[in-house]
Amino acid sequence: MEAKTEVEIKEIPALKILKIKFPQKYIDEINNHIDNVIIPSNESFAHGLVGQINQDKRSAQLTFPLDDEFGKRFKKDLDELANIFIQRGYNRQSQADMFSCWTNHAYAGDYNPFHAHGVGTMAGLSSFLYLKVPECISKSKVKGGIPALNNASGQTDGWTQLIWGTNTRKELVELKEQEQEFVKPTVGIMLIFPNWLNHLVHPFHGEGERRTLAANFNIHDSAEELKKYMSEREKELFDKKVKERDDETKSN
Repeated sequence: MEAKTEVEIKEIPALKILKIKFPQKYIDEINNHIDNVIIPSNESFAHGLVGQINQDKRSAQLTFPLDDEFGKRFKKDLDELANIFIQRGYNRQSQADMFSCWTNHAYAGDYNPFHAHGVGTMAGLSSFLYLKVPECISKSKVKGGIPALNNASGQTDGWTQLIWGTNTRKELVELKEQEQEFVKPTVGIMLIFPNWLNHLVHPFHGEGERRTLAANFNIHDSAEELKKYMSEREKELFDKKVKERDDETKSN
């Protein structure tokens, strides 16, 4: 009897992204809240952003409060989705907490340069949701899912580009994996991803508003999760510190 030879292809993922498709009714509710509350309030969030959104009198980056009735309900929905991502996608005993949110109102010539988002915890998540897409962007057709930029095609005008490495098409031929992705804006689509993921938004040229909502999440790890990465000595010191803290809390 011949001995069996076992073969296994091992994949090492570099990136995970949660993609959500919201129903149009939900998107309409968000847009109505933005039109009737966020835009009239006109509280700029641009001081904390790198977006070059200034080419139209309507161009703006506005604060989306999470402490009013609508904001609390919206935060609850997104925290639940982020928890699904962090707990199922990463098998992590952690809780997501959305702490900042804003709207981007871009018009012809506006763009968002290469950047990543900051959070207040070791791990974090960021997201964006497409709320309005101009026809000049939505009508763009791409064969095979890969944009062709030759002959000044403009196929990625207004698109989001995700970048997590330096590999280009040349490296793909060399058996290296892709390290960037173009995302065509589609109303109702939301992406949630690790906050370190670099991305940018290309400018577009045409009528209409490109409206998105962006948010950041802190990730709070449980004690069990933190211990996964500790040595036995570190676990002992951790448990000791926790006990000291709990004893001090009880005494107060």
